[in-house]
Parts: sequence; C-alpha cells; structure tokens
Amino acid sequence: MKTVVVLGGNQMACPAIERLQQRGFRVVAVDANANAPARGVADQFVHQNFSDVAGTSAALADIAFVGIIPLSDFAIRAAAGIARERNLPGWNEFAELCFTSKVAMKRCWLDNGLPTPRCAFSTVAQLAAGHFPKWDSWPAVVKPSFSGGGSRGVFVARNWDEVQAGVNEVEKTYLDGDVVIEEFVRGTEHTLEVLISRGTPTLLSISDKENYPGSDTVVQRLHFPGSIGHSHRAALERLVFAACAAMRLTDGTTHFEVLISEDGPCLLEVGGRPGGGLNFHPICEISTGYDYPGLLAAVLTGDVPDFARKPSEHLVWHYFPRGEGVLQAIDGFKGIKDEPDVVDAELYEQVGKARLDLRNDLARPGYVLVRSKSAAQARERAARLVESVKFVTADAGDDTP
Repeated sequence: MKTVVVLGGNQMACPAIERLQQRGFRVVAVDANANAPARGVADQFVHQNFSDVAGTSAALADIAFVGIIPLSDFAIRAAAGIARERNLPGWNEFAELCFTSKVAMKRCWLDNGLPTPRCAFSTVAQLAAGHFPKWDSWPAVVKPSFSGGGSRGVFVARNWDEVQAGVNEVEKTYLDGDVVIEEFVRGTEHTLEVLISRGTPTLLSISDKENYPGSDTVVQRLHFPGSIGHSHRAALERLVFAACAAMRLTDGTTHFEVLISEDGPCLLEVGGRPGGGLNFHPICEISTGYDYPGLLAAVLTGDVPDFARKPSEHLVWHYFPRGEGVLQAIDGFKGIKDEPDVVDAELYEQVGKARLDLRNDLARPGYVLVRSKSAAQARERAARLVESVKFVTADAGDDTP
C-alpha cells in the first residue's frame, strides 16, 4: 500500500483524507494541533508544526512515503522542500517562491505580460515611516505578501492615511513584512482549481463568488459550477494555463483567484495547494465529477491521473449573515445537517461571545453547503436554510438575515 503525507489535519481535511484511504492510500497526517480531528481519521498522525520546514522533515525522516500533499499556504514550503529532498514530484524553488510571496508572484506575471491589476510594492516598515511608493490610483487593495491565506490582512484604502492605519491594525498578519498595493478593479470574482501533471495543466473547476454586502474582501456565497465563470471558460483557461507556464509549474495543484471585468479576465492571486476547506473534497467531486484527492495523489506519487468523471450536481456554499452584539442563542440550526440535500453545515460562533466581525474569511459565522440538480434550486434552498437560522443577541433580539 502506498503511503502519502497530508500536511493539515483540521476538520475540513478529514473528508479528503478518507477519500484518499478509499483510493487505497495509507495516509499520514501532520498538524501542529495535537488534538487535530485528523488524528482519529488518518492511519498515522504526526504532531508537528509544518510551518517549520526543517522540523517537519525531521519528524518524517523515519517514515517511508511516495507523495506529500499541502492543504494550506503554510504547508507549501515544507511540502515543496521535502519533495525535493526525497526526489518526489512537487514544486520547484521558483514555483515555491511564487506561492509564498505575492510580490514574487505578481512580478512573475507582470514580467510575462499577463493581465493582473496594476500594483506597487512596499514594506510595513516603509509605510509606517511615511515612505510611500509612487502610486495615484484610489481606492486601492492592500495585501500582505504572505499571510497564510483566508483574506487575512487584506483591506481597501482610499488614501495613504488609510493605508497606514489599516496596516498598523493588521500588521501581525503581514508575516514577511512585504506589502502589495493593488489597483481596485470592479468585476465578478471566481476561483479555479487547476491540476498540473508533468507540466501539463488541466482545469478542474470554476466557481462564482459573491461577497458579503458592504465587503470587498470576504466571501458569503460560492456557486459550483459558476455559471458566469463558465461563460468565459475558454478565456479563463488560456489565462491560468499561461500563468502556470510563467511560474514553471510541473507537478501539483493550484487554487487561482481571478476577476472578470469589462476589459476581460485578469489574475488576482494563486495558491499552490487545493482550494481551502471542502473545496478539495467533496465539493470538486460533487460539482464536476472529478476525484480531486485521487487526481492530486496520482500526480504527486508519480502516477498517471485518471480524469474520468462521475455525474455531477450543483452546489452552493452559503455563509450565515454577520450580526452585532453578544450572542445569546442560536435557533433553527439543529437538524440541518440531516437534511438530504445538505452536504455539510457548521457554526463557528459561540453563545456568550461577541458576534464575529468578518475581518477575514476566518471570521465568518458558519455555513450550509447544499447540493441540487439545478443551480437555481441549490441557491434557493441554501438561502431558505440560512434564513431559517436565527441568531439571538443581547442587544437587538433576533438578528435575522
């Protein structure tokens, strides 16, 4: 039996781990949390912070395995470095740099003439000191070069005062100290999962994203497959395939964020791992018919991926609305997971604590993930389920959607 290592062991990693086991793999899960949910699912568990590349390599030294899969941005360096150490398929050093530095990523795309919003680069220290790059386009999106994903530290500013204040507030999320200041472009936003095998990319899925009302950075709904994105499939495919070539990608998978404006599609950013959470599994398999974990495991173990597809359905991943005040009770959530068309549902807010503030994707209240034979039915059903859950707060009573 072939053994693969999965870097990541939270609750959302468990379905993919189980899918890999169903495909005949022995799975070793690695996580910094000694009580990570994957501990009870994987065939073997290694308690190790995979942000520590040398420590992770040492922790895996006595384990024989044929592939290593990163499930988050924090796992990219370890997965890429250890794959190179063991002569396994994975990312080369240039690709690793592009995936762990938005500055390097943007420069690669710009040097290759690929469409991406105009940008400038700086550092937290330079901005704090009032040393600003040449820039005259407002509003602007301010991003950390590396934060670990989840829209951590991303905000929109209208002038340099707001840039300074915003960076000061979220400085701890700018892990390498580098800052990307990017032109704010309006359009529809989409995610794309692109698998690369021996240098050949394959587009697996396209989603449509909808942000929370009043937010330019935090997503409330995702639609799989995305009807808007698929209407531009040929252009999007050309764009992301060109980006893969520019970053010299050989073996692995990518999660692209793209925007379609009136001028056409452009690249926003990319991660060198599957889309977060349930994107890896089961979302991709339900919405496209592709066995995403099986495909990626095949690529990263040197095998040939089988792109056979099963019948697919539509999915809507709908997060609950935000609210104010201290949460006193949550009514109507119990039993939602048992509904036949509900793939999953979770609540992250806790009674007795303040409502989450949507500062990034990690501060959302919770979600329902609904499947249906039609996009309209999935959207309507997800909306009804979200509306059926009431968040009772100390200040305003029922905080309904």
